[in-house]
Amino acid sequence: MHSDSHIDSDRAALEVLPRVRPPRQWRRFFETVGVVGSLFLGGFGSGYFWAARTAEAQMTRQREDHLAEIARLREAFGDRLSSLTGRVNRAADTAASAAQTAGEAASTAQTAAQTANQAAKTAAKEFKKP
Repeated sequence: MHSDSHIDSDRAALEVLPRVRPPRQWRRFFETVGVVGSLFLGGFGSGYFWAARTAEAQMTRQREDHLAEIARLREAFGDRLSSLTGRVNRAADTAASAAQTAGEAASTAQTAAQTANQAAKTAAKEFKKP
């Protein structure tokens, strides 16, 4: 009841099993795609890692350049800024002194106005007396 034409693929030897192969054109196509794909992906991967390594070195170099430029600018303009600070402080002191003098002048002017007002009132009283 068991047919000889049917082969149990789980128990049969590999030599007995029928061999299914894709056509030669397909095999060449898949081989070509595999080779070109591995070349492309290998080049892409190595280029990516090379660029990442170069970018890290470039960022480090750029940071050092920025710090050197900041130090140079501090050295070049530090003395000027400190001398300007002194000048600004002196100008602020002069402005405060001028404001105080202006306040005193306003107080003196107010006193003079009050005296003039009092003198005008007295003169008006004297003028009304016949």
